[in-house]
Amino acid sequence: MEARADRPLTAELLCARYAPRVYRFAAGDVEAEDLAQDAMVRAIRNLGQFDVRRGSVETWLWRIVVNAAIDAGRLSTRRRRLWERFRSQPTTGENVEDLALMRITAAELLTAVRRLRPRERGMIALRFGGGLGFAGVGAAYGISPAAATMAIRRALDTLRILLKETR
Repeated sequence: MEARADRPLTAELLCARYAPRVYRFAAGDVEAEDLAQDAMVRAIRNLGQFDVRRGSVETWLWRIVVNAAIDAGRLSTRRRRLWERFRSQPTTGENVEDLALMRITAAELLTAVRRLRPRERGMIALRFGGGLGFAGVGAAYGISPAAATMAIRRALDTLRILLKETR
């Protein structure tokens, strides 16, 4: 179901393959529906700009989704829901980081996340909210998986420092 030079990318093909994943990335609330719809509409409007020789549909689409998420500026609800989901999962052990995270309130996390740069917020959202691996995050930002790994680690380190300052 991939676009090829002999089979152009259509709106139907794009939506059938990627709309559910874009929606999951957006985390499933009303604002997320708006973001997912906006990203898919942008992609459909720009179908003529997609060139199979320059890369995959997935890389192209996730770049659009990232830009839509940054432009939307509606991250607070998704962050809150992501945090609630994270806190509802049982910890995998009694390590120090798990115990510390259990003591962080949603308000403290949101305060710290809001202080991150947009690129850091976007990468964390794709990695943990969108469930993308480092390769997928890298593709969405036009960087290598190794660079995405480092960028996400740095963003998480910055988030830890901001959480300490918040407390």
